[in-house]
Amino acid sequence: MLNLLNAAIGNSWSLPFEEPFIIWLQSLGGEGGFLYYLMNFISMFGEEMILVAIMGLIYWGFDKTRGEHVGFMLISATLLNPMLKNIVCRTRPFDSNPEIHNFRDVDGYSFPSGHSSGSASTLVGTAVAYKDKKYKWLIAVAVVVPVLVALSRMYLGAHYFTDVLCGLALGVAVVFGFNALLNVVPNKYWVYGGLLTVGLAGFFYCTTEDFYTGYGILLGFVMGILFEERVVKFENTKVWWRIILRVAIGGALFLGLNEGIKLVVKLIYPTYESNVWFERIFRTLRYAVVVFAMIGVYPILFAQTEKLWKKFGWIGKSKRNDAPLGDEPAVAECAQNDCAEQKEIAETAASDNADNVNSDEKDN
Repeated sequence: MLNLLNAAIGNSWSLPFEEPFIIWLQSLGGEGGFLYYLMNFISMFGEEMILVAIMGLIYWGFDKTRGEHVGFMLISATLLNPMLKNIVCRTRPFDSNPEIHNFRDVDGYSFPSGHSSGSASTLVGTAVAYKDKKYKWLIAVAVVVPVLVALSRMYLGAHYFTDVLCGLALGVAVVFGFNALLNVVPNKYWVYGGLLTVGLAGFFYCTTEDFYTGYGILLGFVMGILFEERVVKFENTKVWWRIILRVAIGGALFLGLNEGIKLVVKLIYPTYESNVWFERIFRTLRYAVVVFAMIGVYPILFAQTEKLWKKFGWIGKSKRNDAPLGDEPAVAECAQNDCAEQKEIAETAASDNADNVNSDEKDN
């Protein structure tokens, strides 16, 4: 009963320094200034479309195994964050203090910051996924960008310091916690299924739509990965224009399919949004279908388009340049085989020359 009451009215609380710090940040540059546009731009790196694009870039382009890892970290944070928000039910800073401006037009609960946890889980997750490559620049990005995103959320009046701090902590905890589980649990689907089971609790108390979005995304992700592994089995590519094309088309299909499903249901049931539980279940199922299509079904097109590119002469028959990241040993093995073949040809030619010389000497 207490949770339901908190969900209806929210809780307003802050540490003594938090509101003055936000007011000071906003005093450095108001709406329409350089800092305003800069902070709005930085804040985008914690938003859904940018983070999904990063996952798609890795999953559809470079390495689907690493992309799956990064995607699971992002989606885990996307689900767990609103589950915590609907327990704490903390109001936004601009709801509590009229001196704080809402520069980003946000609503819902404040603690913890979803942008902070999303950017941390995605970028730190990417750095962990590529830890064997020891990319120092990637580690720097994984540290600097989430911190800047957290700072931007305070400047925009969307979050308190404790919101973004705990959001960052949640994102990092998700990465290292689930990474440790995936390393010790013999089947990754046990971990995926475990999170789906834990997430079911949110249906009993969560009132904000971001939870139902997150659960639907996780459900579609798990089904999509299973379908891709059993049926599709697409190949990655390292050709830059093909990667960009895959991500661009995938993003367009994601938006188009999502809006298309909403439009169809709207035509059949025009007032569905007023039915709270129908809207929540529909949102969950809609995102599950869309993400399943993007993860599992959309990659079916890759093999077909590869035939088209070859027909146009845009790519050659050799697949060496299309090998996914992490497959360098296979390429090296091919190179060694080529060298062995060339050496064998050279030795055969030398042997033939020697036989000819011996034959000439006998004739003389």
